[in-house]
Amino acid sequence: MRISSNTSAINSIYNLQKGQATFNRLTELTTSEQNVNRPSDDPTATSTLLNIGDTLKAIDKYSTNITKATTFLTITNNALTGISDTISQAKELVASISDGSDSATERQSVHDQLVSLKKQIIDYANTQSGDNTYVFGGTSNSTAPFSYTSNSYGGDGNQSQVEIAENSYQSLTVTGDRLLKGAGSNPSYGSTDILQTLDNLISAVGDSTTASDATAIQQGAKDLEAGASQINNAQIDVAARMKRLETMATMNTNSKNTLENVVSDIQNVDLTTVGVQLSQQQSAYEAALAATAKISSLSLLDYL
Repeated sequence: MRISSNTSAINSIYNLQKGQATFNRLTELTTSEQNVNRPSDDPTATSTLLNIGDTLKAIDKYSTNITKATTFLTITNNALTGISDTISQAKELVASISDGSDSATERQSVHDQLVSLKKQIIDYANTQSGDNTYVFGGTSNSTAPFSYTSNSYGGDGNQSQVEIAENSYQSLTVTGDRLLKGAGSNPSYGSTDILQTLDNLISAVGDSTTASDATAIQQGAKDLEAGASQINNAQIDVAARMKRLETMATMNTNSKNTLENVVSDIQNVDLTTVGVQLSQQQSAYEAALAATAKISSLSLLDYL
């Protein structure tokens, strides 16, 4: 069967266009160093990359939340350490005068120190985080939860939460009612009103004009010991929360690395291989171009 010169020309042009498209694609791969530059390059891979991209954004959000939560709990833990140390000082003072004292000077000294230590505990209980929220205020954390003039708690019993993985949340707040008042739950740290216990001890110790009440001092010492355990329970709770945040941070990092490796496997171009293919395609295209030129020349002679 005789093939017309017109058919040969059409086939040649088609092959040239196909070769040019392949050449352009290889050139783009070399320049972008990515296998998928537009959805039409590989729809399946594009869908995978989009899903991974959404997941990576979510992981970055969780990582940010974990960092902020860790900072918040670190500040909380530091305040708890301060309260614990202050209660230890109060316990030592009370032990030194547990049987009462006939010395007005000693009574006044212990009395004044206990007053100062109570104020110090309130200072720690009014600790603020970096964004000026009161860490022991619950979700009502814009004002100080405790004052020097009243033992009442000005915050609420609600715990703020933060998302640290998909549908996984971590409670942040140690509320002041549970911590110092021995109230609330989820979890309960104890049932001792530490602030009232200190007031009772201050009264029991007496001062330069008031005698000590040994029985009340001894009861106050027991209550103070229970208060120390209450603070210790809060510290254990915070340590467990921080450990969970650390674990989730590691899991999120591992997940991110895995997904980024998947993206790399899909997207990264083997420049050596593509370079060889590009060189071969250029040679093939130039040869096809030359052959087409000859065909075109012969076709022109057919009309002469």
